[in-house]
Amino acid sequence: MVVAEDSLIRPPWQTLVKAGPDAEKDVDLETLNGPQAMPPPVLPQVAAMPVEEPPSRPVHKASDTVIKAVAVVPVTGAPGRGNAELTAAMRKVLKEAGWPVLPTPRGDALTIKGQVVTDAGVGGQQPVHLRWSVVTPKGKNLGDVKQNNSVPAGSLDQGWGENAGLAAQAAAGGIFKLIEQFR
Repeated sequence: MVVAEDSLIRPPWQTLVKAGPDAEKDVDLETLNGPQAMPPPVLPQVAAMPVEEPPSRPVHKASDTVIKAVAVVPVTGAPGRGNAELTAAMRKVLKEAGWPVLPTPRGDALTIKGQVVTDAGVGGQQPVHLRWSVVTPKGKNLGDVKQNNSVPAGSLDQGWGENAGLAAQAAAGGIFKLIEQFR
């Protein structure tokens, strides 16, 4: 590609002009463009284009329910003290995340329900399935966070202990995503 001498890395004259009335007189066009340089053409004023605002979150109608809390109802299906331990662990995780946590459903709260299913032990291992459902005040299921794991057979029969906190913590990320989709 052949480049003409005049087009070699030379900034446009507009970049060297100060802003303000008669600013083009502040630039020595002869030095910039060489002897006998013509003054730059006067450019017409162009109205600024309106700036589009990015789409915002949907505006809530007066009839829309504003979610102010979450209700964690008692977990079901866990052997031993597991239901109470899992319920307490999920409430703790959500409180630590800054959510007002209720023990029962309410018209301005999403409800979180936990359900445990344990399969019969095979080869010394027992499959455990935990499902956390997030439900709107009107009863619509927003989605489920499912956890599946195998533990030593019978190890959860007396209680979940620290495993309850680990399970709640692991499920929290998915629950937060479901809540955020609703908001």
